[in-house]
Amino acid sequence: MRCLPCLPIEPIAFARFGTLVDSIGKTPEPINAGTTRRYPDLASLDVCDGNGDDPLLHLYIASARQFPLKLERLERHCRGSQVFIPLNRQSFVIVVAPGLDEPEWTAMQAFVTQPGQIITLKRGCWHHGLVALNEGDRFAVIETGAYRSDNEEKEAPEPIFLAAPGEP
Repeated sequence: MRCLPCLPIEPIAFARFGTLVDSIGKTPEPINAGTTRRYPDLASLDVCDGNGDDPLLHLYIASARQFPLKLERLERHCRGSQVFIPLNRQSFVIVVAPGLDEPEWTAMQAFVTQPGQIITLKRGCWHHGLVALNEGDRFAVIETGAYRSDNEEKEAPEPIFLAAPGEP
């Protein structure tokens, strides 16, 4: 099903919203007697706010989304960033929007990662919930222990649809 207008999904380039963690273009250092390539300092984590909310590691197992996907709300977490690590080297979609107290709905963007890329979302970044492309996609997620008490959601003022990856 095709819908107009739909938010297109773009190749990932979203530095204003977070960090794309990838080894492409980086020089590794050999460790463990040359059997391992270490790519140091690819991203910093902003997951502690001084209130004892230590970073935690979670496992997310996601259901595949159907497209066009109706985007009904965005969320943010002001007390810490989030890191999404795909465990099966799968691609996934991240939907983000700038904005302070409210998302700038007309400035929303959607990106698709390359297989195995990791992303971090900056503290306070408006984003949609995880958009998996395959049934049972698994993610390791690092976030502050205050995740549940630090989850602010805003409803979209009108229907917004996300096109399938590769569709305009």
